[in-house]
This record gives sequence, C-alpha cells and structure tokens, in this order.
Amino acid sequence: MWTGDAVSQVGSQITGVVLPLLVLTTMNGSGTDVGLLQACYTAPFVVLPLLAGVWLERRARLPVLVSTDLIRLVLVLAVPLLALTGALDLWHVFLVAALGGAATVLHDIAAAAYLPRVVAADQLPAANSMLATNQAVGNTAGPGVAGWAAGAFGPAGALVFDALSYLVSASALLLVRRREEPPAPEPRASLRRQITDGLGAVLGQPVIRRVVIHAGIYNAGYALLGVAFLIHFVRELGQGSTRYGLVMVVGGLGAATGALLTPAVLRRLGFGRTFTLVLPFSTLSYLLLPGAGGGTAGLVRCAVAFFLGSAGAAGGSVIAMTLRQRLTPDRLLARMTASYRLIAFGSLSVGSTAAGLLVDRFGARAVLWCAPVVLAGSAVPVLTRTVRRLDRPSQ
Repeated sequence: MWTGDAVSQVGSQITGVVLPLLVLTTMNGSGTDVGLLQACYTAPFVVLPLLAGVWLERRARLPVLVSTDLIRLVLVLAVPLLALTGALDLWHVFLVAALGGAATVLHDIAAAAYLPRVVAADQLPAANSMLATNQAVGNTAGPGVAGWAAGAFGPAGALVFDALSYLVSASALLLVRRREEPPAPEPRASLRRQITDGLGAVLGQPVIRRVVIHAGIYNAGYALLGVAFLIHFVRELGQGSTRYGLVMVVGGLGAATGALLTPAVLRRLGFGRTFTLVLPFSTLSYLLLPGAGGGTAGLVRCAVAFFLGSAGAAGGSVIAMTLRQRLTPDRLLARMTASYRLIAFGSLSVGSTAAGLLVDRFGARAVLWCAPVVLAGSAVPVLTRTVRRLDRPSQ
C-alpha cells in the first residue's frame, strides 16, 4: 500500500503542475480558465463524498483502490493521445479533471478507511506520517519531473509519466496479501439515516468538528494562494515554469520534513500542543510571497515560504488524520471520512473559482495578500481549550 501510494503521489503531482501549465501556456488560457480547471477537479469533493462514504461502508476497500487507479490511468492518458491527434480542446482538459477528481474522491476515502485495517491503533501516527511523507516526496519529485518532462516532451506528453504511475500503483496494491475482513453486518438503514450518521461522526464529535472547520477554511485560503501564486510567479514576475517547479520541490522537502518529525513531536507533546505548534508555520509563512520580486532573491524568498508553510501543513495533516481514525468507530470510518472530505475539501472548488475571478479583477499580487489572512483565520477553531488540551485520544 505504501509503495503504490508513493509512486502514485509523484504522478499526481506531475498532473497537478502540468495541467495548469498546459492551460496557461500551450492553450493560452486566462486566470479564470486556470481557476475553472481547479474547480472542475475539486467539484466532486462537494458532490460525491456522502454517497461514496455510504457505498464504501459495506464493501472491501482494496478492490476500490485498484479500480480507481486504473480509471485515472485511462483518463490521464487520454490527454496526450488527444494532443497527438490534434483534437485536444479546453473542455477535454476540464472533463478529465472532473472525472479524475471523482475517482480521487473514491480512492482517498477508501484509503483512509482501509489503513486502520492494516495497522494497529498505536501505529497510526507513524503510518499516517509515512503516507504524508509520500505526498511530500511527490510534491518534491513531481514538480521537478514535471518541469523536465514538460520541457522535453511538452506539457501534454509529460502526462504519460502520471499515467504510468497509476499503473504501478495498481500493480503494487494487487500484491497486498492481507485478507480484508468483511464489514460487520448491521440493520439496513435508509440512505438519509446513513448519511446523517456519517455527518454526526464529524459534527457531533467536538474535536473532529473543530478540526474540519479549520481544514475547510484553510483549504479555501490555499486554493486562493495556489492559483494566484502560479500566475504571479510565472507570468507577472517572469520566473518561468522551471523555477516554479523548483519552488514546489522545496515546498515538498518542507512537507517531508514536517511529516517525518510529527510522530516524534506527538509522542513528546501530545496532539493539542503539537497542533498549536505547527499552525504558525502553515499559515503565516505565506506572508513572504506578495513582497517577492523577480530574480534569484525572489525565488529564494518564495521557496522559504513554501518550505515552512508546507512543513506546518504536513504536520497538521498527520495530526488531523490520526485524530479522526482514533476517535471514530470502524463501522463509521468511511462515512466519517466522506463527510469530513465534503466539508474540508469542498471549499477547494469555491476557493479555486474565486481565485481565478479575483486574479482577473484585482491582480495576482492583491490575492496573494488576501490568502494568508484567510489561512490565519483558519487557526481560530482549533485554538480552543478542547483541542489545545488534547493529549492522546482513544476511540
């Protein structure tokens, strides 16, 4: 599971870098187009999670993980094939992003619900750290590979590497030999009741409720930041796609650092104090971005911001994931994860759409000043006594 995820994360980051560059450069898209692309990818995070959680609750999770990898393989490979025939249009890219986002929703919910069946409760912080490190390594290696591949084969051709990563991921998952226990039988309940129970597992649990509100606000702010920074750095400062990829690589190194250090800090400080420790890094570091100029000095300043910010965000992700898994009964884990993702990641679609419109209206630098304010505001729900005094929760 870890090996497949590691390869898949690198490929996913290639797509995350290449698709916006494809729209912005090869297809001469506007800031609104880039925002709409991100919105297409994140829209399924609003539409699908609740139904996906109910559907997954009564099914084995491993076959879903393999199937969604293969679906994404086909979708990503369609872009370079269409480009090769000269038939690629902007709506094709939007469609691939939307369907790929839907497959990712299913995959991520299934993965989060599957992990506690693979490792014991006391191993979850380390396991989540390893998976968060995968994401960080993907953030590090992916943009670098994307920049090289886009230069060598064009943005569309670079997507072949992502398609291959999903094939490797599916193959690795097929090697998992641990037998997955079938879910315990429960009395049949209405769809509405099952969805309500999943939402209750998030909103009815004080700690998870505060964490999900933080995550929803944070992700909206980060969506503003991501679109505005891409346009400001590449187009307005003229730093280019290679230097943009380098900044993302440094951010990935920061995320890997945060993810690897978090389990040790958790053991020493507990959940509440560790969460409080990482928040300034994940929010205030991005105040360095709007004042950055061109040239090497601007490049270094942006790289430092993303290193510190990504380190804090990765640490917070490990903490939040472990808290959810340990505070939720297994029978509700898929539905809780789906409900959590609806609130936490549904805001990405709103933030991405707003980012494109705001950039075109006010300029990328102005949006870069606003985004850290939103990120800082996300800390308020978790700076409460309920979370700060949290030590080592048990289910």
